[in-house]
Formats: sequence, structure tokens, C-alpha cells
Amino acid sequence: MKTLAVMRPKNRLDESEQMARSAGFNPICASPVEIVFNKSQQYAEFIDNLSKSLVDYLIITSTNGAEAMISLSSDFMSQDDFIKLISETNIIAIGPVSAGALSNLNIHVSEIPSEYSSRGIVESLSGKVKGKNVYILRSDHGDKILSQGLTDAGANVTDIPVYRLMKTKDEDLMNLARMTLAGEIDAFAFTSALSASSFIEAVCSLSDEAVSKINSATVAAIGYPTKERLESLGIKVDIVPKDATYSSMLDSLVAAFAHS
Repeated sequence: MKTLAVMRPKNRLDESEQMARSAGFNPICASPVEIVFNKSQQYAEFIDNLSKSLVDYLIITSTNGAEAMISLSSDFMSQDDFIKLISETNIIAIGPVSAGALSNLNIHVSEIPSEYSSRGIVESLSGKVKGKNVYILRSDHGDKILSQGLTDAGANVTDIPVYRLMKTKDEDLMNLARMTLAGEIDAFAFTSALSASSFIEAVCSLSDEAVSKINSATVAAIGYPTKERLESLGIKVDIVPKDATYSSMLDSLVAAFAHS
């Protein structure tokens, strides 16, 4: 059984660990980042524009984004009233996981791109959004591919960071760092650029051999922004799944080890 380093926010760790076990891995989990919902004047303006029917498209790129949206909206109205209001706009989910989170909240999803990524959303919407007001609710570390691509397509884009990703360095993370240096990790599953930076910073604080130790294992990045961050830190990325989801990354890792 291969030992897989899984790095996810604390609120996703239990589910992620179980998924990795079900895929046949021995998961070692840590949280390099913490999620904090982000109240802002920009979000208040979004609510105001939503009530005035000035939001043509709303894009949700993660379960965390969906949860942050509901939490932040409670400052302005009841959840039922918000869901009723939001049903009047076109809601785009980046993939089935985000769509499922919205569906569980009784929020209808208008569209899911065929490719579950920022690029997939841009390709799906590029012929529809010229002159339209498009709102993106996501983290403060969202990549520019989505916002720039839709802007280039003629949309009026408002990108709102509804939650912040903050680096952490708890004992689980340092334990994973020590296991990495001991050569006890067969593969790494990186699910965001910030978690990649936070983890590698932790390993490098313990040894100059950090990068070579990570590169001796199989490294998976959930998407191209994460891949680019890893490569900028000297890490060789072996796997980027077609769909930018944790489950797709696990499937890709399983396939890679099956053929090794």
C-alpha cells in the first residue's frame, strides 16, 4: 500500500482521508492552510446588485466558496430569502463537487463546464458573457485564468474573495515534513498553490534536502496554477488530472501506480 501525503484545509481533512483510503492509499494528512470567511464591502455590494437583478452570472469554484457565500449572506437576510433571490441568476459551478454542495443547499446550478477547471469555465461561457455582469465568489488566492479569460470575452467581471486561505504550521504538518525527509512518503497530493508553498516552506525549514526528497516521490497537483507554483519552488510535477478535483487527482494517482 502506497503512503500518500494529503494536504487539505481542516474542514476537508476527514472526508479527504476517507476518499484516499477507499482509493487504496495509506493517507497521512495535514492542513497547511486554514480557511477564514471574509466579510467585505464588496460582498455587501454584491448582495445589493443581486437584489436589483444586476447579476447575470454567478460562478462558484469550490465547496468552501458555496459555504462562505451562505454564511456571509446571513448578515443580510435569511437563508431561504437568499436562496430565493439567487435562483434568479445563472449559477455556474466549476464541477460536480461544487454543484453538489449547492444542490444540498437547494440552489439550482445552471451549468457545469465539460472540463472542471477555470479554463473550462472560460471556454463554456466565452460566447455568452459579452456585456454581462459576472461575479466570481472564491478564495483570495484564485488564479487569474478565470477572471482574465472572462474579461477578455467581454464580461464585466467582479472577483470577490469570500474566504481567505492562511498558512498554518501545526504538529501534523511538521510530522508530515519529517516523514518526507525520512523517505516515508510515496506520493504527494497538492490541492492548492498556497498549501504547496506552506508545506514546502515547512520541509525546507528542517533540511536542505527537502526538494530532492519530495522529487523522489510522485507529485500530483490538482491544477495548473498549483503545478506552476510547485515548479517555481523546484518541484517536479508528475500528475495534473484532466479535471481539477481531488477525486480526479486520486484516480490519476491510482492509474499512475498501476502502470509503474
